[in-house]
Amino acid sequence: MDQLIKLSIRGISLSQIQSGIYVLLLEEESGRIKLPIIIESLQAQSIAYALGKRDPSRSFTHDLFLSFAKVFHIRLKAVVIYKLVNGIFFSYILLEGDFIEEEGKKIEKKEHKIDSKTSDAVALAVRFQAPIYTTKEIFDKAGIYFENGFPIDKEKENDNSETETRMENSSILFFKEKSQKDLEKMTEKDLNALLNHAVVNECYELAARIKKELDRRE
Repeated sequence: MDQLIKLSIRGISLSQIQSGIYVLLLEEESGRIKLPIIIESLQAQSIAYALGKRDPSRSFTHDLFLSFAKVFHIRLKAVVIYKLVNGIFFSYILLEGDFIEEEGKKIEKKEHKIDSKTSDAVALAVRFQAPIYTTKEIFDKAGIYFENGFPIDKEKENDNSETETRMENSSILFFKEKSQKDLEKMTEKDLNALLNHAVVNECYELAARIKKELDRRE
């Protein structure tokens, strides 16, 4: 796990663009880099439930898996978000269980790596109190870098005038309904300004789409 970046859950917010969709916001330990992931309503509710916002009348499949795992001495050691393709995050869960040999009755630990939907993997990680990791490559592709509470272009961190210009333009450029064609027509400078305003207003789904468009132009 030394080559991976540990993440924590920063929060879950309702999409400002599409009904019934949520944005799971993860961040690395310093809080300087955040990773927005679009998830569906059921998984968002399940994660929120496990984080402590519990409704006694609700129960999720992830809770059943936790009960099943406890009975059979299965532990979830970690969740790893390891790949990003066309805006979709791919993850696996690392499980450890007791393996008993029939003859000698010897108990051994055995690990299994199982592919999982990222939102399901996170929902399980919260319940098992297991760490969540990702790779530097994914952070470079989809991570949003912050300085003093504002998103920055990590390759232009020292260009203060550029940052000021983005902040001045952001209030003019920002509005919720932005199609992919709208983003494609915008200049890189305007996209960075819009990215700043989207994050400040916690519209992380829009921020993720802008980041994807900026990466496409590289």
